[in-house]
Amino acid sequence: MSINSAAFLLFLLVSAAAYYAVPKRWRYLVLLAASGGFYLAYSLRAACCLLFTILFTYGAAQLLAALHRRERAELDIEREDRAGVKKRGKRRRRLVLTAALVLNFATLALFKYLDSWMGTVGAFAGLFGVELRFRPLNLLLPLGISFYVFQTSGYLIDVYRGRTSAEKNLLKYALFAAWFPQMIQGPINRYDKLQPQLLAGNDFNADNLKYGVQLMIWGMLKKVFLADPLAGAVGELYGNYGQYPGAALFLGAALYCVQLYCDFSGGTDLVRGASQLFGVEMAENFRRPYFARSVDEFWRRWHISLGEWMKDYLFYPLALSGPMNRLGKRVKGSLGPHLGKLTGPCLSTLIVFLAVGIWQGPGFSNIAYGLWNGGLMSLAMLCAPLTGKVRERLDLRDGKWWFRGFQTLRTLLLVIIGRYFSRADSLRQALGMLKRTVLHFGPAGPGLFTSFGLTGFDWLRLGIAGAVLLAVSVLQERGTPIRKTLERQRPAVQFGVLFIAVLLLVACVYLNTDYTAIMYVYENV
Repeated sequence: MSINSAAFLLFLLVSAAAYYAVPKRWRYLVLLAASGGFYLAYSLRAACCLLFTILFTYGAAQLLAALHRRERAELDIEREDRAGVKKRGKRRRRLVLTAALVLNFATLALFKYLDSWMGTVGAFAGLFGVELRFRPLNLLLPLGISFYVFQTSGYLIDVYRGRTSAEKNLLKYALFAAWFPQMIQGPINRYDKLQPQLLAGNDFNADNLKYGVQLMIWGMLKKVFLADPLAGAVGELYGNYGQYPGAALFLGAALYCVQLYCDFSGGTDLVRGASQLFGVEMAENFRRPYFARSVDEFWRRWHISLGEWMKDYLFYPLALSGPMNRLGKRVKGSLGPHLGKLTGPCLSTLIVFLAVGIWQGPGFSNIAYGLWNGGLMSLAMLCAPLTGKVRERLDLRDGKWWFRGFQTLRTLLLVIIGRYFSRADSLRQALGMLKRTVLHFGPAGPGLFTSFGLTGFDWLRLGIAGAVLLAVSVLQERGTPIRKTLERQRPAVQFGVLFIAVLLLVACVYLNTDYTAIMYVYENV
């Protein structure tokens, strides 16, 4: 069921009507039934995989909670060896958590990476004259498996740390893990933020309906009028890069930045709006990332929920671990206090973004993409004292508009270079495109912009849609509340804006027989 389809809108309408029609205490069951029905409509096998994850993570959380209770009981009895009791309790909980996380991520690896890894092993063995042939399993990748694996893993870690209590009711926990809007585009929600909303039995609120519909319309407009029209041109440039000059390839990488943002953020807006119809606010996932003035800031604005998950559950445990502290002390003794202090954070950053690259998908191009971003951020940390002195000497203050513009353009250039890797089918293709961009940049004549499938009229439509998106983004970046500003306008103006947006969608999507919905880039990751 495509989330851009009329069937999905009808599904939402029926589900919302049923939700508000039943008594409050049963409303979570309506949400659970809607989530189960949505997932079963996608695939019975995928639903079985989701059910397996729900059951074993639920069981692991109950076991962790039981171990917490056992430790507290032993502490009440033991008066002398309290440290030993705590140490043994932590060791038991850590063993359970480790086993659960390994099983959870092994499930993800099985479906997402196994065929690719077997091919890599076969190719590597061939270098030594050993012939290994693996038959591809071609397993169906369950919808949203990355999102619910990360989400349930975060829940388990929070239970292990004692930051949240394990949910005793299996059905209520299943709703948290399987909440259907998050299955399509994320975001990766936290248990303590999402679960209370799902179980609250929210009253009908006209603002939730209004804002939810507005957010859904805005997300669909970005997808239909920017992401989808650019997908074909981007695919042509990346797939046949040897036929185009470097200028076209650089333009293709830049267009992919626009396509990916409008696709991913548009899909997230749509599902967050759908969730809001039920009074459930999901985590924000994008905050105008292309206004960032550093790669570090870009990642605080892009796929925010993934970045926060990695920070809380991977970066800090790594950076503050005993081995990292010991390594930092050794480096401090030989290379100085600055490098010693940053050894842990820099190495942890590289590991985190290696994980981000692997999350993107199988292949060395994604690993290179992760290391590119992690390397840039680590280099920025290492060079911070030097760059600080240079900025002070040249009087380069953040308040200077031209310097802020320079920082934004510099960051955008680094992001575009990274997209050579994240969109490419292989590392060889990414490096080939980069080589051609640098060594064969021109000639770039007027025909460049129409040489890969976009007509002059296509560019006009993209230009208008892009200008609207840019204007809204600039206003939001300046702190202008778009929704509140629209509400202050005359009713005729509000109706006109909504009517035009709906008319465009109906005419270009629902009544357009030539329109073919393009799968979201991260719909099945």
